[in-house]
Amino acid sequence: MADLNFISTNATEIYNEIITELENGVSEPLFPGDERRIFAEALVPLFVGFYNAVNDAARQKMLRYARGTVLDAIGENRGTIRYQPVPARTTIRFFVDTPVSENIIIPAGVTVTGDYVRYFTTDTTVVLMAGGAFVDAPATSVGGGDSYNNIPVGEINTLVDLSKAPLIDRVENTTTTTGGSDQESDEAYRDRIRSSPDSLSTAGPANAYRHWAISADPTIADAVVESPSPGVVLITPIGYGGVVPDEELLEKVRAITTADDIRVLTDKVIVQAPSVLYYDIELVYHTTAANEGGVVRNVEESGGAIDRYIFWQGSALNRDLNPDYLRKLILAPDWGEGLIGAERVEVISPQFEELNATTVAKHSGVLKVSHTVRRL
Repeated sequence: MADLNFISTNATEIYNEIITELENGVSEPLFPGDERRIFAEALVPLFVGFYNAVNDAARQKMLRYARGTVLDAIGENRGTIRYQPVPARTTIRFFVDTPVSENIIIPAGVTVTGDYVRYFTTDTTVVLMAGGAFVDAPATSVGGGDSYNNIPVGEINTLVDLSKAPLIDRVENTTTTTGGSDQESDEAYRDRIRSSPDSLSTAGPANAYRHWAISADPTIADAVVESPSPGVVLITPIGYGGVVPDEELLEKVRAITTADDIRVLTDKVIVQAPSVLYYDIELVYHTTAANEGGVVRNVEESGGAIDRYIFWQGSALNRDLNPDYLRKLILAPDWGEGLIGAERVEVISPQFEELNATTVAKHSGVLKVSHTVRRL
């Protein structure tokens, strides 16, 4: 789609227009060195900045250019609110080394941590019965976001509120933390706003079911809707980065898509998890000695080309396993200014493979990456 500008922001055009108007105003040419021309030239950057600001403000009235609070306002006008950060959840176990003869009441709101950065608080009051060695309590992160996910079992092991549970000797999480998500990005939010008109249909189109499926939870990135037989609707959701929905998440999708004001009366809606194709990553990339440090960071470090590829490949269904996108990210990194790409890359695996609509390609965890340096 062609870029759209409401006014010209070309610096050369603005420069020529200012000089021409000034020369017309004084009825004589203004040559280089003329103090009036110098003054006009000094104004050009100000006008360029002003024109860009006006053009940007005008463009943000359109969905494809809106961002931040302006995008929030457009979404609100269409009945689609941006997802806010969601806290992660886990189970905290409270231990006593020596069982006691009386019940120990552990109130809700007890705070625990593993690194003094990410904190969790218990959701309910629990009772460690007399003679027992431990009791479990569900807990929720104090803040929201993906950073609270994937804390391994046993790493949340520090009791912060000693006064609330003075008889407890130690604590630890018995499940890996899951369920947290960051605030919905502008791009994901824009796509959901764009699909919101589909939700108004009462005829049961695939796009309407898809809209409601991805609206069930902020961790859902995509959903495929199929009809294997008349009157049967099969919905397959997938989480960001290839996270396969668990039964709790599937139930959220099931609940929203089978609601009386959404499901077509004659439809039987079935919600299922996608099938998974696991792939390895093995590659060799080539760079120069001068660019080695920057290229290695852009390819291998957290948030680099490999991480971005894994996230992209797993965040949508009906997406073939495509190593060419990995090559693109390595050779031409485009997520920041002045990023340096490799000169050449040989991707050994994965190989291209067509996938059916309900299969997601997920990284197996096997990663073999090396690079060579060309000396100039």
